[in-house]
Amino acid sequence: MKSIIFAIAILFLLTICFSAYSQVRGSKKQVKIIDEYHYSESFADNRSYRIFLPPDYEESSSKKYPVIYFFHGWAQRYFGSVGKAYSAYDQGEDNDGDNFEKFVSENDVIIVKIDGQNQFPSEPYGLSPYNTSVVTTFRQFPYYFKELVQYIDSRYRTIADREHRAVSGLSMGGFMALWLAAKYPDIVSAAGNFCGSTEFMAGPLEFPVRYEHAEMFDNFRGISVRMHNGSHDRLRFYHQDMNRYWLNVIPQYEFKVYEASHVTCGLGDMFGFIMNAFETPLPLPKRWDYIDIYPFFEVWDYRVETTRNNPGFTILENVDKNGYKIAVRNFLPDGELMPNIKVKVATAPIYEKNKGYQITDIDLRTLDKKSYTAVSDSEGRLNIHTTGSLHQIGISEEKSSPNLTIAGFSMDNQAWAETGKTISLSIDLLNKGTAEARGVTATLTGISEGLEIMEPTARLKRLPVSSIDKLDRKLKIRNNKKGVEIAKFKLTLKNDAGRQWEEEFELRFKDPVEEITDFVIADGKEMTVVRAAVDSVTGKLGAGNGDGIANPGETIVILVNVDGKYLRTNAYTQHPGINAQGTHIRIADSWQRYDHIGGAFKYTAPVISSERTAGETIWFYLEYWIPGEISGQHIIKKAKVRIKVAGKDTTPPQIQWLQALTNDRIEARIYDGLSIDKAMLSFTPNTEKSAIGHIDWEGVPKGFTVELVDNGLNGDAVKGDGIFSRKIENQPAYFYDLRLELVDAVGNRQIIDWPETVFLRSTK
Repeated sequence: MKSIIFAIAILFLLTICFSAYSQVRGSKKQVKIIDEYHYSESFADNRSYRIFLPPDYEESSSKKYPVIYFFHGWAQRYFGSVGKAYSAYDQGEDNDGDNFEKFVSENDVIIVKIDGQNQFPSEPYGLSPYNTSVVTTFRQFPYYFKELVQYIDSRYRTIADREHRAVSGLSMGGFMALWLAAKYPDIVSAAGNFCGSTEFMAGPLEFPVRYEHAEMFDNFRGISVRMHNGSHDRLRFYHQDMNRYWLNVIPQYEFKVYEASHVTCGLGDMFGFIMNAFETPLPLPKRWDYIDIYPFFEVWDYRVETTRNNPGFTILENVDKNGYKIAVRNFLPDGELMPNIKVKVATAPIYEKNKGYQITDIDLRTLDKKSYTAVSDSEGRLNIHTTGSLHQIGISEEKSSPNLTIAGFSMDNQAWAETGKTISLSIDLLNKGTAEARGVTATLTGISEGLEIMEPTARLKRLPVSSIDKLDRKLKIRNNKKGVEIAKFKLTLKNDAGRQWEEEFELRFKDPVEEITDFVIADGKEMTVVRAAVDSVTGKLGAGNGDGIANPGETIVILVNVDGKYLRTNAYTQHPGINAQGTHIRIADSWQRYDHIGGAFKYTAPVISSERTAGETIWFYLEYWIPGEISGQHIIKKAKVRIKVAGKDTTPPQIQWLQALTNDRIEARIYDGLSIDKAMLSFTPNTEKSAIGHIDWEGVPKGFTVELVDNGLNGDAVKGDGIFSRKIENQPAYFYDLRLELVDAVGNRQIIDWPETVFLRSTK
């Protein structure tokens, strides 16, 4: 009896406590927090998510809400942290009460928390989400995000349009928020980043790229963007790097520092910023720019397909109904072009259906010109085929009209654009229309802060169809704002018929630096250099005779001496004898072991042309990193050096990569300071690799040799692009080892045993 009375008393006390708790909880509206899952076709797996629904969601059956998609950070999941939370932000007292539950209780918005788990349940548990930093699986979260958006819009009462959809995230999730906003500017109108990583490896499993947010600024036209930074966050040094770009070229970008570490600092402020963006969205761009790391993508209802199967970026600029500029490069901003790949652009359905349009295609790399008629399809789309070289595409109706654009520009009085100095800018114009332009006036204005335009106007009397010509005078400009990496300009063009064109472009500026003399030229010599800030590596750097002198034909790495240790450098110059054949070699040295963040220093290996360089002095602008005294800090050092080119070309051709394609083609990127006279490729059967169980070959085939060519024939895609190819014919299927013999125009010769075995299918 006593036990029953005791149990009743306990129950009574619990009832009173629960009633008191309910009254406290009842003092604010209740947010419904649900953990759900759905089947993902892109991942072929069930995917979980957590959704925060407003208090009146079930009461107002017809009311719809905007959505913020949130990406968690490392060692977290949709339900919270895996272990001890470095940042909790869902409900209750998380984040000192500044959390999702509180914000949704006070605002008409839905928050969806995405699960970034990158492994199947049968695989070892991993803490790194989203398949970034190191790409380990076929899972591509950008594709999944688009699928999830469609699912959420179909299941919940959302305002299912771009203007009421945003992304946000913490740390690695902050990286994802900016990546997805940049990839999908047509379905996202705002992005918020809490202490996010600024660069990672990302993209297809077989050929990922180093993705840097700093270079993606033009993708954010029409998107409200904000970053919150913790004053004690070890990533803040990378944020400072990115801001030297973004704060000068994205007018709508906001950045705020909070007294905090690596957490969701100022969460309510950030989401308030996003809600304001929902209320007053930025106007859609009339002309847009876009960069994507995938071989196939869609944006603004345009569909782009490429045959690229190497790391790279497809770059679209100044896209509108009158055409666009397009290129494919292996890195940004000035990586090598990829003329050997095919590119198809299916435009948005903005043209009259089943009608012919004049297409003007000018390759700015070779100045090859092509004009033809393309007929729009039944939707009003045009299908335009070109290559991965640098192309200007003009689209014109049957009636004659000019179509003016910038073909290029150069600085006549400086080795690089130096901050504080007056620059003489020569601008080339291109007419990609169907009629001559007459009486052209060009007016230059500055968009970024700190720009001074001393001589803003120039003219051109006439510009025939498909022609390129310089403006009649140089435009004088000066950047007076130190500490920025880039500045944006606008050129307005008018002809005598009153037609007007506007185009934006950027200049990369470099602050004044002192000349240094304590450096070493690595030209094929063995050196011990710093790696990852805290380690070292010994091996051959560059390619040449190893005497430490810059000879014609060599590939060099410029090393600086810091406290007795040699550091590799990013060496920049505009000298026409450097990388003259379009070669741009950049290597990433990851600092992961030092700062555990994911950033990397990129050093370069300039190639010295054998023509026009012997006896010349070439200025290089150097950048290099040293670790700081604060944890995670990297200090960017800058200097300039003079290098005298001397001696003769004794360096044979070099190879960057080689691959076997599915259409029986072998192609290789080969470069040299001169022209390449011969590239012979020998195939030797590999019986060990071919020893596959249950496979009976017809016998061990004979070895054979072919010549790789760069003449546009015999399976070679593009003449003179540095990609040497050959279509393999009349050979049996087997595994083969490869040996290359490379000879340049003066007889320098090299034999290379390629480290990978290739499989050829039967070509009989």
